[in-house]
Amino acid sequence: MCVLLAVAYIAARAMFVASPPPRAADTPADPAVLARVLSKPHLVFLHSPGGDSYRQVAVVPLDALDGERYLAPLMCQRVAMAASGGLCMGAAQTASTFDAHFVPGPSVQQPGTPTRARVAPTGDLGTMTWFVAGHSYADASFSTQTVLVDPRSGQTVADLEQFTILKDEQPFRAVDFNFWGVTFASDANRFYATLASGGRTYLLQGDVAQRTARVLRENVECPSLSPDGTRLVFKKRPDPESPRAWRLAILDLQTMAETMVPGENHSVDDQAEWLDDNHVLYALPDEGPPATIAQDIWVATLDGSTAPKKLLTGALSPTVVR
Repeated sequence: MCVLLAVAYIAARAMFVASPPPRAADTPADPAVLARVLSKPHLVFLHSPGGDSYRQVAVVPLDALDGERYLAPLMCQRVAMAASGGLCMGAAQTASTFDAHFVPGPSVQQPGTPTRARVAPTGDLGTMTWFVAGHSYADASFSTQTVLVDPRSGQTVADLEQFTILKDEQPFRAVDFNFWGVTFASDANRFYATLASGGRTYLLQGDVAQRTARVLRENVECPSLSPDGTRLVFKKRPDPESPRAWRLAILDLQTMAETMVPGENHSVDDQAEWLDDNHVLYALPDEGPPATIAQDIWVATLDGSTAPKKLLTGALSPTVVR
């Protein structure tokens, strides 16, 4: 029996030594491995299963979305990125820029609670929105600040409050203006955004160089421009009297025809991201207990060929980088 026990101990010890301990879920990936992942098209998002790794920046290749998550050494409440770098909105009073390898750069003063971020495809212009009062777009007393920044230097380029707004080709101004949900065209000069005033929301088309924007239509929030620049995905209120319910819709910018995203009946309080010209990504609360803080990234197919489905669990704030 002693001999058998000794043999069993030696075998078990050999197995223990031969098997490396698993890498902790919140440990950043090896820089060389992360660089290889970043060298091809990938999805950047916030890994948010809860606990210590809540909202850590993560990356997966676009050709292996259900594969291993490669964690970067950044913690953010909102993240947005282009190929050259991006913006990380923190939980404290500071947002930061970062380069293509997630090395932090100049910081930006953060006056409130982070809610939206985007970086133009060119990488030389970005936007951030904070709640400076209230904590939800369903809160009647909320107030926002939205600025355009240079993701390389951290310098503020403009505040949307300073833009000239036109409605029906006439100047439009009110003391209760709130802006959010900016999305950029491929030239980083034309943009679309949400303007709220008087209990209504409006879709804006803006010109950064001219510091102007004009109202295109009502009941549009958090627009996101398609890769081919022809459509917007956005959230809208099917019932204007129901402030806590939104549905995803698509707007054709040439015809201004609107269609609902097929099969998606959840209330989506997010700025969606285009995976490609036929798929959009967005975050929904985790389907666990009501107290959970986790969210999941879902994908919807715009031609209706497949039903919307959960793509990544414990994840939010997706950005496609090509």
